[in-house]
Amino acid sequence: MNIFPALQTVLYTISTALLYPVVILLIFLSLWLVIYTGGFLSEWIKRRKFRSSELLANFLEEIQKKKDIPDKIQKNLPLHIVNYAKELKSIVQKKSRFMEERVEDLNQRKEYSLIKDVDKIRLIVRIGPSLGLIGTLIPMGTGLAGLTQGNMAQLSSSLILAFTTTVVGLALGITAHFFSVVKERWLMEDMRHINLVTEAMIKIDGDSSAS
Repeated sequence: MNIFPALQTVLYTISTALLYPVVILLIFLSLWLVIYTGGFLSEWIKRRKFRSSELLANFLEEIQKKKDIPDKIQKNLPLHIVNYAKELKSIVQKKSRFMEERVEDLNQRKEYSLIKDVDKIRLIVRIGPSLGLIGTLIPMGTGLAGLTQGNMAQLSSSLILAFTTTVVGLALGITAHFFSVVKERWLMEDMRHINLVTEAMIKIDGDSSAS
C-alpha cells in the first residue's frame, strides 16, 4: 500500500493552513514596526540633543554630592538611566552591609533589561524574512497546482501574494536590522553612563564612611 500520496496531502493541507497565520503575522509585524519607528525617532532626537550638550562625565562631582543626576541633563537622558539613578540612590542611602551586592544586582538587572529590549528588534531581523519566505513558497505551491488544471487566474493571484510577502518580509528584516545596529550602539552608551553614575554614587558612600 502506497501511503505517500496520503502523506503528501497532509503536508499540503498543513502548509496551506499556515498561509493565513503567516500573512497575519507579517501585517502585525509591519504595524508594530511602524509604531516602533515613532518611538525610535523620538529617542534618536533626544539622544542627539544630549550628545550636543556636555558629557555626563563632566557632572560626576555634582552627582557625587547630590546622589542624583542633575536636572539640567536628566531631561536629555533616557528615562531608564534616570530611574536607575533613583534606585541606586535609594540603595546607597541605606548603607546596608550588602550594599555592594545590591548595587551589583541592580546593575546586572538593568543590563539584562536593556539587552532584552534590543532582543525584541533582533527577533524581527530573523522572523521577518523567514515569514516572507514561507509566504512565498506556500502560494507558489497552490499556484502550480492550479497551473496543472489550467487555472491561470489562480496562478496569477498566487504569484502576486508570493512576491508581496517576500517584499514585506525582506523590508521588515532590513529595517529591523538597521534599528538593531543603532540600538546595540545605544546599549553600549547607556551601560557606560550607568557605570559612571554607579561609580560616582559609590564613591560618595566610601568618602562619607571614611570621614
